[in-house]
Amino acid sequence: MRKTFWPECQPEMHEIEMKEQTGSDRFAVYVFEREKGRLGGFIELAVRDRVDGCMSPKVGYIEGWYVDSDLRGQGIGRLLVEQAETWTREQRLSELASDAELANEHSIQAHVALGFQETFRLVHFRKSLGR
Repeated sequence: MRKTFWPECQPEMHEIEMKEQTGSDRFAVYVFEREKGRLGGFIELAVRDRVDGCMSPKVGYIEGWYVDSDLRGQGIGRLLVEQAETWTREQRLSELASDAELANEHSIQAHVALGFQETFRLVHFRKSLGR
C-alpha cells in the first residue's frame, strides 16, 4: 500500500523507513482493514520537531494518509485522522500537522473538511553537494 501512495520511492527506502518506525514511540501506523484481512487504507504518524505554521516545539505529523479509491467518501479517512488525533494527544502534543502536494486538490479538500487550516504554500528545493 505504501508503494501505491509513494510510487516514486525506492523499495529499499520503504524498508529503511518501516524499520525506523518499528519499535519507536515517535512513530505510529494505523490501518483500515477490509474484509478477509486485506488493507484498504493507512495513516503514518511521527513526532516532528518544529513544523512550519505550528506554534508548538513538537508536533504530531501525518507523514502519509491513504484510502483506496473505491473506499473514499465513506468516512474511513476521517476515522484514520481521528486515530491520529488520539495518538497525538497520547503523546501529550497539542497540534497535528500534515501536508499535501499543491496539485492534490482531493487531499487538500479532505484536510479542510476535517478541520485542518492551511498555513501557507511553498515548493521545497534540494541540492546535492556530494560527499
